[in-house]
Amino acid sequence: MKLKKIAFAIVLAAVAAPAHAQDFTGKDLNERIGYSNNSNEDSIKAGRGYVSYFQQSIQNQDWKGAYTNYEWLIKHAPFAITGIYTQGPFMFYHLIDAEKDQAKKLAYFNEMMSLFDARQKNLDALNTFAKTKSTLGDVLALKADYYNWTAPTVQGSGYTLNKSYANYSNAIKMINEKGGREIEGSVLQNFFLVSDAMYKTAPNALREQYLQDYLDSKDACEKMLQLAKEAQAAGDTAKASKLLAKYDGPLALIEQTFSSSGAADTAQIVAIYTKKLNSYKGDINKLNSALTLMAQNDCDDSGIYYKYAEAAYAIEPTFTSAIGLAQKAQKDGQAAKMLEYYNKALELCSNDEKRGVICLNIANGLIKSKQYTGALTYAEKAVGYNADLKGKAYLKEANVYTMLGQYGKAVEYCTKACAEDITVSGSANRLKANIQKVQANQAANERARKAYDDFVRKQKAEEAFWTGGAK
Repeated sequence: MKLKKIAFAIVLAAVAAPAHAQDFTGKDLNERIGYSNNSNEDSIKAGRGYVSYFQQSIQNQDWKGAYTNYEWLIKHAPFAITGIYTQGPFMFYHLIDAEKDQAKKLAYFNEMMSLFDARQKNLDALNTFAKTKSTLGDVLALKADYYNWTAPTVQGSGYTLNKSYANYSNAIKMINEKGGREIEGSVLQNFFLVSDAMYKTAPNALREQYLQDYLDSKDACEKMLQLAKEAQAAGDTAKASKLLAKYDGPLALIEQTFSSSGAADTAQIVAIYTKKLNSYKGDINKLNSALTLMAQNDCDDSGIYYKYAEAAYAIEPTFTSAIGLAQKAQKDGQAAKMLEYYNKALELCSNDEKRGVICLNIANGLIKSKQYTGALTYAEKAVGYNADLKGKAYLKEANVYTMLGQYGKAVEYCTKACAEDITVSGSANRLKANIQKVQANQAANERARKAYDDFVRKQKAEEAFWTGGAK
């Protein structure tokens, strides 16, 4: 077995050699098999059989049968079908999972990693006949996933959290720089779960990195959900539903994981950015990035947040820094100054679409200072500027009514948010479910209280009767 695996590794290394951009456009299966076999008819006939049996074995979840056919294909017809590279890792995953012998598990793991290397180097040639073209970033993301899923279970794989994190980071960076179909929601979710595991090993050292990973992963999911909203508006409900299914769940898990991590501890975040203020003072991008991060983690009522806002506003006034100064004025009890900066924030926007977003940001600030009436007003103003924000504004109002204890209204606005905007439907439904649990508990408590009161009244009535009778 060991000699066989070594020999097979050599074969894979040969397959991984650059394909010199071989063009298979318009070539059928026979021609692609024949490419590696000098168009030998017997080899082509045999190759078609191996392709058929490989696909049937995958479909039947016969992983060992699939592997037998895979061995021939990767060695003798590496350009026969793209399924060798797209379904091969899935096959190896199951082989690794079922195998008890650690040496064999490691051999399968190494073959799987080598298969990804082969796909990377042959990607241009494979894309000439693939139904769905892939980029290098797409392949690296899939490789990161399979490494993360299998390496921890394989002795000798060299698994480390650092390597898993680097795999995901490189893949996401490649997709962002070079383009790709999209960063899959599952990839973003898995990347953040690895980041979360890393953070737990050294919270103080990795907090800033972890916070940035959270913002990046959350932002990527929200952008894809925005595409879902646009697809729905264009009448493509199938695409909208598909995107919602792929990104709403990962976004919820990312937010839940972050929420339970303790990383959003305001004292720690304030301490981080207090140390960085002097080095950030001349860089408007870093100042604004820090303002955004602090605002999203409930640090926007801290002294250091206001100092960042002042420094950023002094370099170049933006709505972000103007909102920061408005919140400082609000905390200082300077109502006129607060309105001045809030209006300045709206003025600094170039279009109504952004003004609508700013109104929602202002509503956030007012919610945090418990000025709920003002928050509702600005949520409504947001819709006035940009009707596309109805769903987000309704969800904001649902949150306000929840804080006010007006649960009926909160549920009403959750329902309206779902109807208006597919991108917030997941959050709105989760809030609605939580409210309904509270309502159910309140109803149960009310029934229990009423039953107790009735019992007490009956007891008193009986006591009065017997006391009266005794007289």
